[in-house]
Amino acid sequence: MLRVLLVQLPVPNNAVTNVPLAAGYLKAYAHAMGLLDRAQIDILPRALADEAGDALLVDAIVERAPDVLGLSLYTWNSERSLDVARRAKQRLPGLVVVVGGPEVQRENEWVLGHPGADVWVFGEGEASFAALVERFAARLAGLPALSLDHVAGVAFRGAGGQLVHTPERPALDDLSVVPSPYLLGYLPLEPGGMQMVEISRWCPYACSFCLYGRNMGAKLGSRYFPLERVLAEIRWGKERGAAQVHFIEANLNLVPLFQPLMAALADLNADGQLALYAELRGEHLREDAVAALAQAGLRVAEVGLQTANLDALRAAHRRTDLAKWAAGTRRLYDHGIEVLLDVIVGLPEDDAQGIRQTLDFIAAERLGEYDAFTLQVLPGTAVRRDAQRYQIAHQPLPPYYVLATDRMDYATMRQLRREVKLGAGVDPDAVEGCPEPRRTLAGREGALPATLALPHRSPPAAEQLAYHVDVALRWEDRAEHRALLEAYLRANPSGLLDLYIHADTTPSPAALRAWRDALPFAPGYLDRVAVYLREQPGPGYERIRPRLWLVVPWTEQIEPDDYAGAAQVIWRAEAEGGEAPLGAWRAAGGAGVWVEQATPEQAARWERAGELRVWHGPLPR
Repeated sequence: MLRVLLVQLPVPNNAVTNVPLAAGYLKAYAHAMGLLDRAQIDILPRALADEAGDALLVDAIVERAPDVLGLSLYTWNSERSLDVARRAKQRLPGLVVVVGGPEVQRENEWVLGHPGADVWVFGEGEASFAALVERFAARLAGLPALSLDHVAGVAFRGAGGQLVHTPERPALDDLSVVPSPYLLGYLPLEPGGMQMVEISRWCPYACSFCLYGRNMGAKLGSRYFPLERVLAEIRWGKERGAAQVHFIEANLNLVPLFQPLMAALADLNADGQLALYAELRGEHLREDAVAALAQAGLRVAEVGLQTANLDALRAAHRRTDLAKWAAGTRRLYDHGIEVLLDVIVGLPEDDAQGIRQTLDFIAAERLGEYDAFTLQVLPGTAVRRDAQRYQIAHQPLPPYYVLATDRMDYATMRQLRREVKLGAGVDPDAVEGCPEPRRTLAGREGALPATLALPHRSPPAAEQLAYHVDVALRWEDRAEHRALLEAYLRANPSGLLDLYIHADTTPSPAALRAWRDALPFAPGYLDRVAVYLREQPGPGYERIRPRLWLVVPWTEQIEPDDYAGAAQVIWRAEAEGGEAPLGAWRAAGGAGVWVEQATPEQAARWERAGELRVWHGPLPR
């Protein structure tokens, strides 16, 4: 029997959203096509997918010895996924790697040329994947099988190594042919977890920076799931203790199911167990629609303004009636619904004046807080196609951030981005998607190895580590531990290593920087997200890994800003009698304080009150 393993890796700082819904659909459709008597299709458990380091992921794949490895590729995981696949192929010579997802676009050359993949699936994947499974299973059984040339919607390497593209595959006319992976038992749900529920695959808009319209089509037809099936999925999740339902839908309030779905949810979710999240079209949020959303249990709505600059709206192909949009958004606030209002920096035809016009519009219309985003020039989008027209410079690899346009050079873009983020109440130097440091080095029971104090009698092997690992060491012992750290970094090039350094004599910024820069490093997704930390774009990334945290006594006479770019300073402080001098801690600057005798509850309370990080528990010394 053909063995297939499906893998989806998470956003680095938000594993809770890593529901492998696409993998579930692939298996469910294969089930509907009668293929599961010829193929065993497994989904890598989330305990591994969400937590494991690169080397452990490779070992997990090799241990399962699949014939076919399927990967769901998104901007946040594509590089890591493909490198893990490449390493697995080195140890499993017969392994065939099939990749799909938004990153697989005909113009995305780095993905199509990556040695970690053998077959690329474009657009909607269920039918193409089923056809591939059918052919691979026939080959394994020694039966005649059509070549991959007969599978629409894919690319593969020909006999000479060249890339062969087959004709495009039309999208499914009717989504009801795809069974529910939840109801089939393919996607387990932990109590308190998040459930992703898809309503349709449709968007009537064609925003230039987005793939929804291009990959899903503007005509709805029957490209939505039946109401009964959607409700059955949500009921299934609630019975298993789900706390959140995230609707996968570009414009929930525009689909035909909207009113009956809201009415049914008002009853199904009457106890408020489920916190609902949805993307909405603001212009169409009439009072009755918003009241229905609130009654159903909507807690968070994303409404995506992006810009109020009319020139930028036209260039982005957005048909937004700003007055109606603002009125609809205010109705959400009136009903106590949290609003995620997006502003994008770097859109075509936008400039400093246009961005300030957008912020003035938000203030004048009393629209509350907003979230600041940087334009991603995604492969497959119109903005990528028109990059030359608008003189758009962008990163060639994820996250594909814009670096300059004909209206704004990099320096202007960087300054505006900082202003917009500060206006949104966000640290402009924070790296989006980068996990927050853990506030204690106490080990997590039952978890993968993620905390290590050096020296250690028996340190875990690099192949056992989690993705995010904390290591505490004395600066004076760094040479002794160098080989171990290098082994960890080489085996887990995508991982995040937090190094907590304490010293008898505080090292200089230059010494810390030189030591860090000599450790193994390959630029990855998070380093490119951090590009705007640079005064000039340079190579298109800023090295932020491993992260160095210099823990110093409260009485140490140093200036934390002097260590910028080398390490973040943590003050080792005390709270006599349980009283915390929050004002003094905050005024000291740096990353925060470490209060060893504090309880987790005290540390959390001080963090909230002082608006600073508070580590707690013993610091290994």
